Amino acid sequence: MTPFEWDPTLETGDLVVDRQHMTIHRLFNQLECAADNPAEIMRVLDYLSEYVLMHFATEEDLMAREGFPEAAIDSHMAEHRKLTEGVRVKVLEFRRGELTSTAPVLEFLRDWLKTHVHECDRELVVHVRGRGAYARVPEPWASCPPKL
Repeated sequence: MTPFEWDPTLETGDLVVDRQHMTIHRLFNQLECAADNPAEIMRVLDYLSEYVLMHFATEEDLMAREGFPEAAIDSHMAEHRKLTEGVRVKVLEFRRGELTSTAPVLEFLRDWLKTHVHECDRELVVHVRGRGAYARVPEPWASCPPKL
């Protein structure tokens, strides 16, 4: 696979959300570069799993604070759970030796990120911007962000 270059069309316009998405992109590329090193793959997968939880907490805090419509919250959070479960399954498969390549993980994550950012996140940010608000990293993540 070729490196997953940051595409400005993925920007939502919210500085915190966009920085988190860019970090997730960098982690994808680190995962791809680690393809021949199982220990490095696990390190990046573990960090990615934790980082994504922080990112989702950021978005979910923003939805709750800014009166995002309930049906949209439910749908958005269902997408978060879908990714979280998908990554959890891939990590377990890799740990058990059932998954020997990072390609299925990267393909899953790339597809999810493009779809989720373009559809769900953009809808959220448009709503929030209309209210003059912005994202922030919620506690406990703000005082103790994941470290790679």
